[in-house]
Amino acid sequence: MDDIVDVPGVTTGTSPYPSARRVGDLVFVSGQVSFDDTGNVVGTDVVEQTRHSLTRLDRVLAAAGATLHDIASATVYLANAEDAPRFNEEWMRWFAADHRPARATVVAALLDPQLLVEIQAVAVTGRGSTEGKEAE
Repeated sequence: MDDIVDVPGVTTGTSPYPSARRVGDLVFVSGQVSFDDTGNVVGTDVVEQTRHSLTRLDRVLAAAGATLHDIASATVYLANAEDAPRFNEEWMRWFAADHRPARATVVAALLDPQLLVEIQAVAVTGRGSTEGKEAE
């Protein structure tokens, strides 16, 4: 199976890339940022933006038949290195000790100067995982 996954409000028919690509048991999710469904930035600090970006990531994964628990690897882009400790605290609320994806963190300017975090992920389905993790 090789499918393009477009989630309304996350990507549009005119977006230069899809929300995700599913290739066999792999789901490659495009970078998710803290936009609402109309393209406005949600949140003014890294914790709020991380939470919203992970919610969008979970939404894309669900559309591709996966969950946050299926993520094998993630790449995180932070606009500010000093946000890393607060980002990591929120990340660990979503990914407990029993499931921590491999991850790289890169400090880089993001496309919108209001954005503080972007999260890209690769998930593996078909491993018997049926439950995702979400912050309580």
